[in-house]
Amino acid sequence: MSVRSLLTLILLITKTMAGQSQTDTSITYVHNPSPSFKSQFLQSLMTVLGKKNAIEKRIKANRFSLEAVEPPNILLSDFQTQVREINQRKVWMFKPKQGGSSKVILYIHGGGYISNLTKYDWRFVHELLAKTNCSIVVPDYPLAPVSNYKDVYAYFDKLYPELLSETSRENIIFMGNSCGGGIALGFAQKLRDENKPQPSQIILNSPWLDITMSNPEIVEIDRKDKLLGTKGLKMAGELYAVGLNPTDYRVSPIYGDFSGLGKISLFIGTHDLFHADSRKFKQKMEGRNISVNYFEYPKMFHVWIALTNLKESQHAINQIAILVNSKN
Repeated sequence: MSVRSLLTLILLITKTMAGQSQTDTSITYVHNPSPSFKSQFLQSLMTVLGKKNAIEKRIKANRFSLEAVEPPNILLSDFQTQVREINQRKVWMFKPKQGGSSKVILYIHGGGYISNLTKYDWRFVHELLAKTNCSIVVPDYPLAPVSNYKDVYAYFDKLYPELLSETSRENIIFMGNSCGGGIALGFAQKLRDENKPQPSQIILNSPWLDITMSNPEIVEIDRKDKLLGTKGLKMAGELYAVGLNPTDYRVSPIYGDFSGLGKISLFIGTHDLFHADSRKFKQKMEGRNISVNYFEYPKMFHVWIALTNLKESQHAINQIAILVNSKN
């Protein structure tokens, strides 16, 4: 991206974030540069290694760790760290050692509701801290099959008021990767329905918006996605929902009401199984005259943004930093 293009984007985003009304201008950004060699190589490697089938087998056999990987030493040494507990589960808060902003990101990790924090989450968090200069809260929320959506929402029902007691809603940003995006959007809708304060922004990275996986456009994308498969995702979604109607917004937020929420931004790749529902979500938002910032990266795979050594990841994280530091 040229300097002029970047400045134009900053001005557009600043204009968009200046208010929270439903008539604000939305941003649609499609990444122009060709996919990097490294990103193409990784997808080829996924095919050779049979990652999609391997992940589906692991889901069926329930061979994912419920324990979070601990933050690496470099993260602990580079930033101030506080650890507390909510419902007997850890919550980490990281802050810049000097001159941090007042913004706070509530980072909700992915993993299909059944897998915990990984080293890639911590690398992504480290990069976000360096680029945004804000504080980041990382919860070890409950996971299926031991827990379900009720436990997850009960967890955030306790965590969110604590954040509000420490800072204003205008400073709080929900950010979710994959299923974490589903939680972020679903929980925001729940807050709205309960007349509770909204976060200022909701940033969704490769979000899982519909556990039914019923969008017919998914079939075409399934051939391109080298990582995710519909069978495994449906199994994981059923474990999380435990009998709840799968179109309930708490597990499939795409079926909910998007009015009255914080400003929403969405990052997605076109080789991601969730691309179909991300586009559907964008269309729904626009059809209801609700602004949304939509960032699309052609031929990128699921949650590529967490692989911070990719050019595309660095570009997207820079975009996020602009969003985070924009005036609400």
